[in-house]
Amino acid sequence: MLDSFMQPGLILIVAGIAALIVPDSVRKVIMIAGPVFTMAAVIFSDEDKLAVMFGLIFSLISLIAAIYNLNVKDRFELAAEAVYAGSSISVVFADSWIGMLIFWEVMAIASWLIVVSSRTEAASKAGFRYLLVHLLGGNLLLAGIVIKLASGSTMIECLTGNADAAYWLILAGVAVNAAIPPLNAWIADAYPESTMGGTVYMGSFTTKVGVYCLIRIFAGSELLLYFGVFMAVWGACMALIENDLRRLFAYHIISQVGYMVASLAIGTPTGIDGASAHAFNHILYKGTLLMCAGAVISATGKRKISELGGLAKKMPVTAYCFLIASMAIAGFPLLNGFVSKSLIMNAAAESGFHWAEILLMIASVGTLMSVTLKVNYFVFFGKCEKDIEVTHVPLNRKVAMIMGACSCIITGILPNIIYSLTPNQIDGHPFTVDHVTQYVQLFAAAAVAFVMYLEHMKPKDKITLDTDWFYRKPLKICINTLSPACDSIRCFVGNKLGDFFTCANEYLHNPRLMLEKWFRVKPAKPRNCLEDDDVLQKPAGWLIAVNFGVLVLLLVFVFANI
Repeated sequence: MLDSFMQPGLILIVAGIAALIVPDSVRKVIMIAGPVFTMAAVIFSDEDKLAVMFGLIFSLISLIAAIYNLNVKDRFELAAEAVYAGSSISVVFADSWIGMLIFWEVMAIASWLIVVSSRTEAASKAGFRYLLVHLLGGNLLLAGIVIKLASGSTMIECLTGNADAAYWLILAGVAVNAAIPPLNAWIADAYPESTMGGTVYMGSFTTKVGVYCLIRIFAGSELLLYFGVFMAVWGACMALIENDLRRLFAYHIISQVGYMVASLAIGTPTGIDGASAHAFNHILYKGTLLMCAGAVISATGKRKISELGGLAKKMPVTAYCFLIASMAIAGFPLLNGFVSKSLIMNAAAESGFHWAEILLMIASVGTLMSVTLKVNYFVFFGKCEKDIEVTHVPLNRKVAMIMGACSCIITGILPNIIYSLTPNQIDGHPFTVDHVTQYVQLFAAAAVAFVMYLEHMKPKDKITLDTDWFYRKPLKICINTLSPACDSIRCFVGNKLGDFFTCANEYLHNPRLMLEKWFRVKPAKPRNCLEDDDVLQKPAGWLIAVNFGVLVLLLVFVFANI
């Protein structure tokens, strides 16, 4: 069993720190070597299959993302990305609550640095909000872990069925990272403001680390089933109306994580394997989609779907890699999304949650319409209403996108690659006649509906409201109402304290004022000090004269008797 602080993730963390100080030529070697050595360490580790599975996909996407970022010269960004990936793997391999918490916080800080590394005002503001949300999650997690440590539990354990204070606090802290509503708006807020390569990293780690922790600690918690199904449907619906390319994919991260949360909530071996396999596959096709989106934005300078069109001829590699990944996310047969969704649907059907099965299928239709059809048509293969200038896409980015797309195909055609990595190694039997015909019929009907309502499917340049509206708006009203009241109280208390200290100062300098005011003692009559002194000097002079006379008589008496 690997120790919480000595495990594969440290290789990437050290590589990230080294990237800050080594020359540019060496830095590229380190950024590629880091994920490769980390992957080797994961493969040869003696951890459980769940940790190895997540560590393997995290290492793989780190390698692909590092290739995608080879042309990036900002060492600050590259270092933050490597530390972020390494700390995410470290959370997966942590055995103790303390180890998990430390790497959890490192992951939060590193991801915030990735958001602000684009050095724009929007990124700075979004990064600040992102940091606040994740510090909230970290503090909730800390509170729960303190309770566990106080009870003598130092090692990470499954908490399902033990709904005490620690259970709820740890669940709330993990739920923030997993983007479980209502704390899900940070994804669509922060991810689109990051750098192109940074978004690939962020779309692959934070939420999936949250899913891993939910599997390990809360598998079988039925409450999560309702949240997961809601996430799947909500994310797909928000993506349908979204115009910003990267915000659209941010909503689909929420939707796809919903599948994983729903599956792990069922808690059966099939459900746990379905969540694990879908997290593995999601990282591959979502990473490819985000790389393609980054290539489009970098090449055109535009990020809104309504401003794009007809790019397939100008960017063929990007277009076809995107087409493959977009079909995978929708669950097309022979692609990896279909392989893992089969497990999830089987888990829901076997457990009797048919309502969840139907709603997750509807979410798949929404995914098909919002990504596979809408983005491919309006960005790549549809008619172009205006000429768009496109700059060259670097070779390393094309290689990374091709690697991601090929991974989606290989793991889709050979599903046993994924099934052999899952904790329980359940065979989902994805290519049954029932599964294939069901999806083909569903997607055919969705395509017909898309064509019929093509004009309505065209993205509009409007602002979309998310779940944060329900607490952001009331909070603003509360602050605007309470601030004047608090300021009035502050002024009142300040004035009264000022009066008090002024009076206290006067009384300390002249205590007689207190007697006059509180005990109604009459003030002394004013007198002329010089006149009183003259009066007092007269009796004093006579007294001295008498004393002098007595002294003279005493001296005469003494000398007379000698």
